[in-house]
Amino acid sequence: MSTATVLSLVLVLAGVSQAANILFMSGVPSPSHYIWLRPLMYEMGRRGHNVTVLSADIEKQPPANVTYVHLENFYSTMYNTSMRQKLNFFDMANESPAKMLKLFDEFGLNLCEAAIKSEGLHFLLGYPTDFKFDLFLSDFMIGPCVPAIIMHRFRGVPYIPTTPYNAPSTAATVLGAYAYSGLVPNHVFDAPESMSFMQRVKNFYYDLYEMILHDTLMHPEADRIVRKLYPDAPPSNSFYKNVRLSLANINPIIQYKEPLMPNMIPVGGLQILPPKGLPEDLRKVVEGAKNGFILFSLGSNARSDLLGPERIRNILTAMERLPQYQFLWKFESDESKLPMAVPKNVFIRAWMPQNDLLAHPNVKLFITHSGLLSTQEAIWHGVPIIGFPVFADQFRNINYCVEAGIGKRLSIQYFQADELVQAVREVLGSDRYSARMKRISRLFRDQKETPLERAVWWCEWVLRNPDADLLQSRAMYMSWFQKYSYDVLTFYLAVILALVALAWKLLERNPIPITHDRCLHSTTSESLQAF
Repeated sequence: MSTATVLSLVLVLAGVSQAANILFMSGVPSPSHYIWLRPLMYEMGRRGHNVTVLSADIEKQPPANVTYVHLENFYSTMYNTSMRQKLNFFDMANESPAKMLKLFDEFGLNLCEAAIKSEGLHFLLGYPTDFKFDLFLSDFMIGPCVPAIIMHRFRGVPYIPTTPYNAPSTAATVLGAYAYSGLVPNHVFDAPESMSFMQRVKNFYYDLYEMILHDTLMHPEADRIVRKLYPDAPPSNSFYKNVRLSLANINPIIQYKEPLMPNMIPVGGLQILPPKGLPEDLRKVVEGAKNGFILFSLGSNARSDLLGPERIRNILTAMERLPQYQFLWKFESDESKLPMAVPKNVFIRAWMPQNDLLAHPNVKLFITHSGLLSTQEAIWHGVPIIGFPVFADQFRNINYCVEAGIGKRLSIQYFQADELVQAVREVLGSDRYSARMKRISRLFRDQKETPLERAVWWCEWVLRNPDADLLQSRAMYMSWFQKYSYDVLTFYLAVILALVALAWKLLERNPIPITHDRCLHSTTSESLQAF
């Protein structure tokens, strides 16, 4: 479909329909981020709204009422030479949290630089000046830069920031949310919920560093990029006033508990849909597995075919030593590139319908990178897990599962075949892990509506009440220094130091006379007389 045809279709729909014009942006070039938001896009289209999707991922045959505008250079920007060196996912587990936090901000700014060169974004910005979007939703993990461009161009559009991330504190900049450093680890810090004193010391530093980094790097750089397109644009953080509420991929049953701001709507598991039938090749394999099957997948970013020969050999050796189970491995390259022959009990495929496989009654175990969507789907379907966390929130996810007794954790950097074999035997050797997982699954599913239904209702609430900003917290308009009362603490500290200094000066001017010897002499004389 040509650009002119797409624009004409959008304008016709806008003119003849009473439905709302909704803009979604899925700007993070990661299939999992897109997969999480897609059900909401499609459901809003199914309800008759005119949905435009500005996205790094696109569908060739979208459903009715859904039109894609392609951010065609986002993946190439993410995986160009300079960025590829920073995005070696299997080395990220060794990076410091401070470096990861800075990388996240740099990542969003690099994508914004790509956006202002993107034909797709310029096509959207070229809509007629009187064209109006009634609602704008975007994944705020891309940072404030690209959303600021859109909200400056389509002024006054109500904004719903969304995130497939599971840490409400990441919304601190857009919702005025809080990072409780003593309560939960920073989203990139590999620590348990019950942190030691030194872990809390480190966590306090990482939370503070992240807030300062936003003020000193992310927002100033975003302003610089936005003004390349719009020299008169206000600061990027001024658009937070457009926020009406936020949709977050969280649920207290399956993660660390954090206080929520009133406009943060928990829709954890938004992407989980009723399972579909399996492709014929997979159906035959899983139904023929007498003792059940084990699914192995490292997600959409950390590809299994990039693990390297030694780690791949360890995985295949472990699978071969567990012949009673059928293994399904999402492996993205041809078998000829493997360092050893594929064991008879291993089925390799470049893509696996993960949710549908986890819903199958014959699945026994899920070996995963511990991504949030994968972890949620395993819990929803009651499947115990073994986690190989790679980076960012994956440590939080598997740490929670280990503490809840529903999973085991291994190191993707240093594991050996024996460790994987032992972990599989431990998880499947008794009903302990399975029973706990089924209990948490039951609690996770016990909701008055599905996460998707909840997300749709709140989107339409904003459409019904586009000017309603009463859910916003005053914290949204405060600096982090004021919000956490650092200004008050600084004042108290200054008062205490001033009093100490004053007392010291008084002591210097009026020293207290030492009468110790006189008292001692008097006491001794009195004692001798009494004697």
